[in-house]
Amino acid sequence: MVQKQISTRTTGNRFKNAILIIYYLLESFVKMFIPLSMMKKKNVENQNILITGGGSGIGQSMALRFLRLGAKVIVWDVNQEGMETTKKMAEEEKLNVKNLHLYKVDLCDSTAIYKVAELVKQQLGPLDILINNAGVVSGQNFLDIPDGKIDLTFKVNCLAHFYTIKAFLPDMIKRRSGHIVTVASVAGRIGVCGLSDYCASKFANIGMDLSLRMELAKANLDGHINTTIVQPYFITTGMFGGVDPGIFEFLKPEFVVDKIMQAILTNSVQVVVPNYFDWVLCFVPSLPHNCLSIVYDFIGGFEFMANFHGRNLPSKTMKTNGVKDEEINNNMANMINQNVVDNNHK
Repeated sequence: MVQKQISTRTTGNRFKNAILIIYYLLESFVKMFIPLSMMKKKNVENQNILITGGGSGIGQSMALRFLRLGAKVIVWDVNQEGMETTKKMAEEEKLNVKNLHLYKVDLCDSTAIYKVAELVKQQLGPLDILINNAGVVSGQNFLDIPDGKIDLTFKVNCLAHFYTIKAFLPDMIKRRSGHIVTVASVAGRIGVCGLSDYCASKFANIGMDLSLRMELAKANLDGHINTTIVQPYFITTGMFGGVDPGIFEFLKPEFVVDKIMQAILTNSVQVVVPNYFDWVLCFVPSLPHNCLSIVYDFIGGFEFMANFHGRNLPSKTMKTNGVKDEEINNNMANMINQNVVDNNHK
């Protein structure tokens, strides 16, 4: 009798789930034709919003956008000068700079992340939105990347996301409210010559976001704690200076920030910029290798990074966490101090 009840309940659940799957597929299909700009936006006034890499580029632009919306913006960056520039821009716009809070943080250092996170919670209270935006890029071929730089790339682009989320998610769970935004890249969906470490770190971002989303769903926190994964193409901000975008065009920073803001304010799960890339990236990686090579050649993919030079930043901006000098080639000192501020990236 018990076995029969279980069987009936299982059958009922399967039928219910099948109906829900069909419903959500149809809902998703309809939403494809509704621009995010037309969807209802949530109110972020007086909410605590933390942005890593908010000292320049799209991180800086997001900080200013949220200030305009009346949010309390918390900027984490290793570049103090960049953060001061963000503050100066806010003052020039006559925004409420009392709502802008700057913290210098080395995202390579998990201890520093947890320490400053506690300080933020003590001074400002729990976080409403966490935006992991900071990132670095080396732009070298696989065998040319120093071990120290691989280490740096993963610490900033990937591991720091784990640490910041672990620092702030528990309070979100207690409050049953929050939003975690991961700024990844289209490079997290496809391999690129000269970007093996960067691509790997962005693949990791996407996998982390999906896994976290499933864990939140399992805990019945859907609709309470949202996650958004952002995947833009090359942006004209300097982080990818010298890159040849191939047959596609560079994206303007403000256009990308528009899309990111729309996605956050509508609690969208994913935003790919430009949006047609989502279809391209579903199709291209599934091609046979020989076909994929031809497509790469056609779009200029083999030469994307041929003339890459990135940007130069002030020296001694980040720690290498114990990597010995002799383990890094002669260019490493410059590269550690290069392209560190925010994820103004592919």
